[in-house]
Amino acid sequence: MRVAPPAQLNPGRASGSTQASLIGRTEALRATRTSLEGNGGAVIVGPEGIGKTALANYVAGAAGRQFHVVHIRGSKVAARTDYGALNWLLSELPETALSNPVQVLRALKVHLHERSQGRRVLLVVDNAHELDALSQTVTVQLLRQSDAALLATTPDLLLCGEELVRLWSDGKVRRIDLGPLDISDAQALMERITHGRPSALAVQTVWSQAKGNPLFTSLLCRDQIAAGRIQERGGTWTLTGPLTFSGEMSDWMESWYREIPLPQRTVVELVSLCPGIPMGTLLKVVDAEPVDALEERGILKVENGESAVYLRDPLYARLVAGLIPVGRSFDLWQEILQTNPDLWACADTAVRAFAEWSCESGEGVDADVALRACAAANDAGDAEAVLKISAAVPTLATDPLLRLERARALRATQRLRAAERELHAVLAVGSAATQVPAYLELATLARSLPEPRIHTDEALERAGVSAESVSAPNRSVLRNEVVAARAALAALDADLTAVPGELAALCRDRSASESVRLRARASRCQLLALGGLSREASEEATALWHSLENAGKLPHSVEAQVLGGITSTYVMCSELSKGLELLSNASRRCLDSFPGGWSELPYGIINALGGRADTALEFLLPALRQLQVSDPQDDLPMAYAAVAYCYAARQEWDAMADYLAASPDFRTRPPAQIAAVTRFFQAAAVLARRADADAAAALTAQGRRAVEQGNYPEAVLCLAAAALAGDDQAATALEAAAAKADGPAAQMWRALGTGLLQGSPKIQLDAAEALLGTGLIDLGYKTALRAREAAESLNNRNLTRRARMAANESFRLLSDANSISRRLDELSEFERDLAVRAAHGESSSALGSALHLSPRTVDWHLGRIFQKLHVSGRAELRQLLGDADSGLAGKQDTLYK
Repeated sequence: MRVAPPAQLNPGRASGSTQASLIGRTEALRATRTSLEGNGGAVIVGPEGIGKTALANYVAGAAGRQFHVVHIRGSKVAARTDYGALNWLLSELPETALSNPVQVLRALKVHLHERSQGRRVLLVVDNAHELDALSQTVTVQLLRQSDAALLATTPDLLLCGEELVRLWSDGKVRRIDLGPLDISDAQALMERITHGRPSALAVQTVWSQAKGNPLFTSLLCRDQIAAGRIQERGGTWTLTGPLTFSGEMSDWMESWYREIPLPQRTVVELVSLCPGIPMGTLLKVVDAEPVDALEERGILKVENGESAVYLRDPLYARLVAGLIPVGRSFDLWQEILQTNPDLWACADTAVRAFAEWSCESGEGVDADVALRACAAANDAGDAEAVLKISAAVPTLATDPLLRLERARALRATQRLRAAERELHAVLAVGSAATQVPAYLELATLARSLPEPRIHTDEALERAGVSAESVSAPNRSVLRNEVVAARAALAALDADLTAVPGELAALCRDRSASESVRLRARASRCQLLALGGLSREASEEATALWHSLENAGKLPHSVEAQVLGGITSTYVMCSELSKGLELLSNASRRCLDSFPGGWSELPYGIINALGGRADTALEFLLPALRQLQVSDPQDDLPMAYAAVAYCYAARQEWDAMADYLAASPDFRTRPPAQIAAVTRFFQAAAVLARRADADAAAALTAQGRRAVEQGNYPEAVLCLAAAALAGDDQAATALEAAAAKADGPAAQMWRALGTGLLQGSPKIQLDAAEALLGTGLIDLGYKTALRAREAAESLNNRNLTRRARMAANESFRLLSDANSISRRLDELSEFERDLAVRAAHGESSSALGSALHLSPRTVDWHLGRIFQKLHVSGRAELRQLLGDADSGLAGKQDTLYK
């Protein structure tokens, strides 16, 4: 059983707007309405704050014309009195009618019939599990005798009385379960609260704490705005710091916390301060009775595998822990400490929580406990917890493993020099086994420091030497780590000469850890793409995604590295459509791995590369505003360049110039592909503005440098853009570069170069259709236009028609404003009617007769309409209108939205 915390808030503020409360409830709303039409009603089930009452009240309000609505509310106080929930209603009856339940039911039926004025009666019962027995009996009998319909709410149907449960089991009422909101619905709710667009980071941070609970989402969002933790910046509501848990949310929780009986409250406090506490340890401090009572009421949950005890909702634990006075917390910590808890038998969450609890109690932390706690915190991405716990260890200075965890946390928080000092301290006090990971950390760190004490190559070399000095079986483990690190750095630097020869074998080695193999495979598929082996790279990326889906729990950093590698591979293989599909799937599985808002910036970048400027800006501008607040990965220069490129595509030259001028430099050396994309956006924006030989030559030069450096993806992208701008040298270089590569993408790029050089409409059209299929829509559009020009010059009607259709399709996908439905709306009523009738098969003669026009005049009008709609003729228009009528029109570009 769950305890439903009473909402001690201003009713208007607690409930929010009705519409906001029903976000994400379309199916539940439909089911509830249907239950009133076909059944005796419904019981709406779900935890506190999930929106049960809002849904019931909305349906009741909408049904007001057909029903006489009577509201009944169960409560603990009313349940102490016979007919307590019905007192307000029975007070209108004569006292003689209240002598026994039969007379009460008979009198109430007459009373409701008189009040209803011929309409059906609808009983809306909130907190049905807290009805007293007689109130429940009367309510159920009204329904069974067809005198009323029922809408009831409860956190758990089985907590209700037997008579109400039997209504459901007999099929008299329908059960409707309300689950948590998904993140898109949470975003819509936050948009309603802020009256604007929240950043992906703001949404994800609130959603991960509220777990999709609408009430908690609303309260947390409002609390952050009030505390200045979510602020409006350039049209986007950005997260400016860690969430605060004071304000309405804390007040709401305190009222629930204070109502818990004292013995049970002690249990709740202990489990809140140390989530995952072993049941055996807990029962050494408290009696079993309050634990059993809380578990029976659904407040506690016990994970059988570890006998670990948690509050059912992690947010409750965080909030309750914040309500416990410091002195009380210290006393409870002392009580647990006196039980001599076996922390090695605890779950990682309990060890970490106990370590943090010890820190807050002002006490030191055992080194072994701290090491396990810090490793768990680093895996979860909580660097600040690592720094706090490690600082409380008296022997930190001589503990290399603990200092290694501390160094990782310092690097995660961008305190790079401090991390470097910590790692060199590890080298001074550690053995070869700890020196290997320290050198690998230093190798990565050296990329980000202007004058590192040890450079990347030297650090990798020393890591390899140290690994060889370790005895088996740890030697092979450390060797694998060194190979994986070498491969990751080779991919970061786009340096094919640095690829370790053992990489392919490691990717197949089932004896290696899952984390190492996944990281190695992510590096390998990127390196394959860098070398132009797009077929193999794409297949490996797809297989890697399936492996990640089936993988066990991984550290956040590993999931981020692998997902980033897969996405980068698809982009480098010119498969933007696959990249967008991956982002959609990955957002659902791995959202917590990307607290920076996983999908927002990559979605924007990929759409920008594809030429969909409007869609790209929908993602890029919020991402940029959030990055202006905090940019831990140094992504801001790329975001500025992408926004400038999008404004150039829209021919908004002032905005383009402003963003190019405001773009900051990278703070440290960026990954090679990030730098390449940034350079491309900057050069391509200038080319769009100037459209002259010098601007095209700049992109050609960038492409040639990329060829020399072995960066095939950058080379073909730059050379293709320059070639389509009229630079024949770029076309020649593109053809030559693609000839050395492999896979469908190489064939596409080679066809583009060859088609432009030979002026062949057939080859150009093949390239245009391939580009469109991969998601490179802008390049496909420009290629199709070139193919149409070439075909027209040869008077080849068939190729001209195909090229026109390819160009039209590309044009419609470039922007939502170009879609057939939006273009139809821009036609006059006469033109729209003419277009629809022509598409449905009416001839020009028939149309002319109906409209008192000559067939030639009809054809002239249709020609202008086809130009406005960007269709090649009646057949294409018929197909597009047919798709729109059947609901298929939006599917062609679903991935781009």
